[in-house]
Amino acid sequence: MRITNNMVSDRVIADLQSRYAAMADTQLQISTGRRVNQPSDDPTAAAQERLRLSELSGITGSQSSVASAQTALNASESSLEGVRSVLSRANELALSAANGSLSQDDRVTIANEIDQLIKSAKDSMNTKVGDSYIFAGTKSDAAPYADATGDTYQGDGGALLRDGGAGVVLQTNPSFVPVGGGAAVPMTADAILGNGSASGDGRVLDALTQLSAHLRGGTTADLQAIQSTDLQAIKANQTAVSSAVSAIGAMSNRATAAASRLEDLEATAKQNIDDLTGVDMAKAITDYSAQSAAYQASLKVGAQIIQPSLLQFLT
Repeated sequence: MRITNNMVSDRVIADLQSRYAAMADTQLQISTGRRVNQPSDDPTAAAQERLRLSELSGITGSQSSVASAQTALNASESSLEGVRSVLSRANELALSAANGSLSQDDRVTIANEIDQLIKSAKDSMNTKVGDSYIFAGTKSDAAPYADATGDTYQGDGGALLRDGGAGVVLQTNPSFVPVGGGAAVPMTADAILGNGSASGDGRVLDALTQLSAHLRGGTTADLQAIQSTDLQAIKANQTAVSSAVSAIGAMSNRATAAASRLEDLEATAKQNIDDLTGVDMAKAITDYSAQSAAYQASLKVGAQIIQPSLLQFLT
């Protein structure tokens, strides 16, 4: 069979195109760092990558949830420290007022400070993280205490739960045993401060309001109440707040462990994706150099093989 110039030209051009396409594909892998840039490159790897990306998306969502929980827990701990400081100061004032040598004017002055401590305690419980009140239970859009409603708690007793990864649930208002004993309840402003003296729940607002009233009363019975029941109520609330701080600490440790575990899972998922679709950069660069050299050689040989026709020569 006679080999025509057209046949030679077609064969050379086809070879050049094939080599150029291989070189371009390798160059794309180097530039993107990926072996699979479209599903046709490796359908099986592309399908598995989609599954791994879905897993990675879930891990990322859980990480965001854990970070949010950690922020809320840190803010809760700071607020509880504020309440603990209030109780510590109230205890000091109550001990001072229990001294029978103070005048009634002195006790009224102390009562005025107690009233300010009550407001400070409510301010601590009205802490917000973002747009949410963290001590209002699931009614996070309403402040636990408002001027219009006085000492009446405005939230609910619901637990605030966050995703901490597969099989892990973090409660940002962990349960503790409040003043009065009984079963553990979610940490809300009601469980810490209560609903004031009208409720008679013995919690912070009730205890401090009673102390303030006894300080203003000025009778012997009032002085005895300060020396006994008021100081006892403050001590009981200090114990309860310490218990709440411990519950926050324990939940914070769980959140930290969950964050660490999710980081490990994220690294593993990314490594699996890279194993499926990533490129061996050193090998790709070596392949590209060899393909480029082969392409240049093909161009040189092709130029020698394809001789100009008489028409091409004349033009």
